[in-house]
Amino acid sequence: MLHPFEALVIREARLLDARDYPAWVALYTPDCHYWVPVSPAMTSPLEGPSHCNDDRQLMLARTHRLANPRAFAAEPPPRTVHVVSGVEVVSESADTAEVLSAQIMLEWRQRDGFEADQRLFGGQVRHSLRRVDGDWRIAVKRIDLINAEGSMNAILAPI
Repeated sequence: MLHPFEALVIREARLLDARDYPAWVALYTPDCHYWVPVSPAMTSPLEGPSHCNDDRQLMLARTHRLANPRAFAAEPPPRTVHVVSGVEVVSESADTAEVLSAQIMLEWRQRDGFEADQRLFGGQVRHSLRRVDGDWRIAVKRIDLINAEGSMNAILAPI
């Protein structure tokens, strides 16, 4: 049987792969923060640019665009598979927890009849969890990509 925190991290990945964005956003607290820094050395998004630095409203806007058939930049929508491993609970109290994991996301998009893009993102992920109304929710998700400092096109699908 999985630890409840490990089950939450894996469930989040499965919801992303299913493109069930409303259920994915529902895993987060109202004051959540989703951050992909451009360097693992960054301690705050105020230090400079980020690949992604979203609050709940930006998460909702991003996922709405991904689900919208008129969003040409995301058409056709990317297909993803997330691989989660090495889930470790590094701290836990009655109402908060910190969970680390290694994750890989493979993204594939068929551009037209002949051209396709396949990209691979991997890194260390830190979930800061908080108990809300008896359920565990994600308050902060920080993704430190192993190639964060490298050049890359816009990240469409949530990692």
